[in-house]
Amino acid sequence: METTTMIQVKELTRTFKRFTLGPLNLDVERGIAVGVIGANGSGKTTLFRLIMRLLKEDTGNIQMFGLTEENDEWKGKIGFAGGLLDAYDFLRVEELKNLISRWYPAWDEDQFLYFVNRYKIDVFERFGKCSKGTKKKLEFVFALSHNPELLLLDEPTAGVDLVSQRKMKEDLIRFMEDGTKSILLATHEVDEINQLCDEIVVLDRGRVMHRYNKDDIYDQWARIWVSVVNDDLIHHPNVIHYETAPPQIVTNQVEAIQEIVQKNEMKIQHIQRLSMEEVLEYLIESN
Repeated sequence: METTTMIQVKELTRTFKRFTLGPLNLDVERGIAVGVIGANGSGKTTLFRLIMRLLKEDTGNIQMFGLTEENDEWKGKIGFAGGLLDAYDFLRVEELKNLISRWYPAWDEDQFLYFVNRYKIDVFERFGKCSKGTKKKLEFVFALSHNPELLLLDEPTAGVDLVSQRKMKEDLIRFMEDGTKSILLATHEVDEINQLCDEIVVLDRGRVMHRYNKDDIYDQWARIWVSVVNDDLIHHPNVIHYETAPPQIVTNQVEAIQEIVQKNEMKIQHIQRLSMEEVLEYLIESN
């Protein structure tokens, strides 16, 4: 029976000299795209490398596709783009493709050639001579060219030209179309969250601080202008930010605030839904 859980992370920890990741719990279900956001140094890349077994955890466990840790079948089902190809700088792109294609029994050469043409990549150029943006595009192409079920993408469009960014988002939307695949995406790009992600995970200092369904953010996050900002509003758990001149609050639960306002016989002057960019800034800064 096909498992519905692609990634299951339980009580994961990894300690470095100046940073500790975890304890961290995270799951990614089949058919959804999860965006991981957080300030620089929050642990996004460390998390991805632990999931890929490029780093060893101190405690906790990671289960992929419901398989035990000893079963490495899952590796062929994942497309990973996370800055790991610099060791092959001396190879031409064609030679690098020949190496990587041997790792994946389901490698699709026609798919690779389609993407190489789509992203205007010179297969005879040495990888080490490629620009940062071209390297990112190549990682993306390699990740998609063996028909994976799950993509792990660590800031895939950073440094990539605008036209290629648009194409990458189109290809990721197409990847998710049949409802059987999933994406775990670390990003700082609001457009990627808006266009690609179903859920958002906020990482701060190595811990998951929040997890939201994207549609709930659109429905519940708002700036509300009120007649007065009193202590009940200031200390309310759903008030993220407040100002007294003019009196207004930012909330992640509009209905809860409407109840408080009604109870205190105050007036709501105006409600304005927040943009995703505003919400992400509050989520990151509030930690």
